Amino acid sequence: MLSVQGNEGSLVPAIVGNVIIIFGFSQFWIGLRRFRNMEGGQFRAVGLTLLAALAMVAMHDNDRGRAMVYSAGQATVMLVCIVHLLRNRIPGIGTAIALTAFAVAMFGQLMVVGSNWAVLSGALDFPVYYSLASYALLCTIFSATVWNLGFAMMTIDKLVQNLSRLSQTDELTGLANRRAFKAGLEAAQRRSEATGLCHCVILADLNDFKALNDRFGHGAGDRALGAFGGLLRACAGGNAVVARLGGDEFCILLPETTIDQAGEIAAAIRARIAATPVDLPGAGRVVLSASIGVAAETEARSAGVDLLSLADRRLYADKARHKSARPDTADRKLVLVS
Repeated sequence: MLSVQGNEGSLVPAIVGNVIIIFGFSQFWIGLRRFRNMEGGQFRAVGLTLLAALAMVAMHDNDRGRAMVYSAGQATVMLVCIVHLLRNRIPGIGTAIALTAFAVAMFGQLMVVGSNWAVLSGALDFPVYYSLASYALLCTIFSATVWNLGFAMMTIDKLVQNLSRLSQTDELTGLANRRAFKAGLEAAQRRSEATGLCHCVILADLNDFKALNDRFGHGAGDRALGAFGGLLRACAGGNAVVARLGGDEFCILLPETTIDQAGEIAAAIRARIAATPVDLPGAGRVVLSASIGVAAETEARSAGVDLLSLADRRLYADKARHKSARPDTADRKLVLVS
């Protein structure tokens, strides 16, 4: 559209062409929103474009005024993209590249606004203005190439983060998996050696889980595991690492926690399980129960045993007590159904 306006600057192609450019730039912002799974934005993009179009029509007899409007419109879109990137940063070099490119392009457009204002006020000659306008155009053209490179690298950065998260997350429960738990345990051990503060673990698994799966199916079992994992996360607190180690075995790592504090959390878990029936497909409302083993790093070190092994030994002792407390009937292995 701009190419057909001629040397005299035909009004309609000039306005339409610049409107297309402003709306086109606004789609970068829409793309950034979609990249963060955010809906909407098109009404605001259209609104900004129409506002710029009306302002350019109002300045139909003022070339400098129209140039200020379309440059300000482009700069506004770039500023919105910058704000969005700062508010929704993705760690990595891609965001920094895109931010820098948008900032350079915005500076170029603001330079056009300022130089046109200077021409109107008589403070700047046309030859100087045209030189500045050429540099501003180059800023925008090359910055667009650079911020697209930034977008590509942002995509790679996001993919790497997602893969890292998936490699450390249990798919069924959303908790940490064994790999993430092991890394957390090693970090807790290093902190303990540096500070002298104790850390504890709580091992827990569901009682009679196999009987639940056999009687009501794996769908019910998966639902029970998800509910149990959520309950553990709610009781553990913000500094804890809650992980599913496999099957129905879960573990809570409690940094800088004494054995008495860990015992209180274990008691809270037992009370929460007993007070929270779970709706399971095909089974109705089921009251779950769990066996729990608690161990402190200082205890394990004094006994010369592995921390998880000590917690596991206590878990199985708790499970034996649970079984001995149940009546010896054909239904002994089934969970209680309320």
